Amino acid sequence: MPGQRAPSFRRRRLLGAAAVLAPLAAIAPAASAYGASPHVPRIYMILFRGETDVEAGFHQWFRDKHLDAEIMVRSVDMDASRVPALLDEARAWHADLIYTWGTPVSLAVAAKEFEIPIVFTMVSAPIAAGLVPGLATSRRNLTGVSHVVPARQQMNAIQTYRRFDRIGAIFSPNEVNAKVAMREMRAESEHIGVEFTAHAVPLDETGQPRPDAIPEMLQEFAERKTQLIYIGPDSFIASQRILVTETALALGLPVFSAAEVALRDGSALFGLVAGYKNVGRLTAHKAAQILYHRVKPAALPIETPGTYSYLVNMDVARQLGMMPPARVLQFAEQIK
Repeated sequence: MPGQRAPSFRRRRLLGAAAVLAPLAAIAPAASAYGASPHVPRIYMILFRGETDVEAGFHQWFRDKHLDAEIMVRSVDMDASRVPALLDEARAWHADLIYTWGTPVSLAVAAKEFEIPIVFTMVSAPIAAGLVPGLATSRRNLTGVSHVVPARQQMNAIQTYRRFDRIGAIFSPNEVNAKVAMREMRAESEHIGVEFTAHAVPLDETGQPRPDAIPEMLQEFAERKTQLIYIGPDSFIASQRILVTETALALGLPVFSAAEVALRDGSALFGLVAGYKNVGRLTAHKAAQILYHRVKPAALPIETPGTYSYLVNMDVARQLGMMPPARVLQFAEQIK
């Protein structure tokens, strides 16, 4: 596959099982703020479902800082059992840092790798998932970025739009992060007297969630007079965002999303989110601290981006006849 050039770093890409490498030339030296280094650091990315805007933000941050790095990209295509083989490749490639996307991949990598520094991203509940004991320090050779707004703030955002008394949710039973989100949102719902019903997507004979079951699950929610569908931090549901949000829209069900992708590349009505590119930039900053300043990962706290965005899909609002109230329009970002 022919190479493509970028202004400040080399990048090798391989998604899924495809055995194709596309090197990108590294041109610019490391920024003076990080100090010059004769060694071009190698970053090995293990993604869950291919590249996203998180990686776009990561790469852009390195370009903006004029940092030189060689990046190899791999995706497990939603199958974390592929992680051990990829770790063998990362070690053979002499990676200086491993970047992991999402809870399933991050847990699988952290369980096997103890020498190469790890920076995780898009992990919604790192403590509850057992990835770290606390946010101040991991006490081991990893750090990272969480992306999900706390459940209480999500519930406040939901009720700010209008009063929803019956909320339904579907989730993957294979993802720790998704189950934690359902538990936390149920607790917040009980606190304010809202009914919250969450159903796990049934699994097929291989143990994977069945996309074909989603329309019937949403139909059942509509028949039970559910007022809102909640999408939490769930990589499987995110991969099925078009099916979920468009089916819900056809049934007259508004969708609140805790992740940006279902709003910008789906038909969710609204959500309170940390922007994917901002998540990527913060992750890149942590990687640079390790690679250029030689900061130990355990010395870097686990953080979320400092700001959140309240997004409203105005086209969906019109279709549903649920235009946002004036108070929401004062601070919401409107997507058309």
